[in-house]
Amino acid sequence: MQRRLSDSAVRTAALAMVAAAAAAAAIVAAPGDKRGAVVVGSADRPPERTGCCHPASGISKTGMIDGSIAKLAAPSTTVHLVRPLRETPSLGQRGYVFPLLGPYPPFFDTFGVPRADVPWHHGDDLFAAYGSPVLAVASGVVFSVGWNRIGGWRLWLLDKSGNEFYYAHLAGYSTLAVDGRRVKGGNLIGYVGASGDARGTPPHLFFEINPASLRRLGYDGTVDPTRYLHDWRELRRPRSTSE
Repeated sequence: MQRRLSDSAVRTAALAMVAAAAAAAAIVAAPGDKRGAVVVGSADRPPERTGCCHPASGISKTGMIDGSIAKLAAPSTTVHLVRPLRETPSLGQRGYVFPLLGPYPPFFDTFGVPRADVPWHHGDDLFAAYGSPVLAVASGVVFSVGWNRIGGWRLWLLDKSGNEFYYAHLAGYSTLAVDGRRVKGGNLIGYVGASGDARGTPPHLFFEINPASLRRLGYDGTVDPTRYLHDWRELRRPRSTSE
């Protein structure tokens, strides 16, 4: 779903913008500070998980588990579209939250860009400093939390309207990132990294939207997230589970 940037111009611009953002960022805490990034392993292989993760300050460790959704797996079937969809359907609800803390980080519309091992890029890359907090974009249930070769440390979020959101290349998780865990929009669920096939690229979050209305298309039922992302509200701090 996400691959290394193949367009040298986009990559060069991204590097420059990430450098500027990193210099100004103050959201990654010093090593050992639980408010900052918690690395769960190297960028290219899954490590031991014991005691790997901690919540950010103010984020509750509690939450209801939905057993049926805990058993869900990431979408794997597809109709193999030869080109990306250009429709941007309504997601059926309001109040979505930008997946990274504000102010908005630099990001590019990389949806549909050709990739070496898939026909096209299925989402957008949101560049941010390593360890930047990653937020749930809506209230819903987390599933398919863990490692895979391409996405590295990744997870999925299913909202109440049936839309699915994919987060990949994470450096780590908060304690809310558990299969079947119910979360609220704005809760901290992970940290920006460069795991999986993003190894060697600037730290970024790969973000993908799979609308409920296009689920019949499986893996290829993704839409360009750029317009949605520009419309979503930014937060300056993660929300606690009581908000």
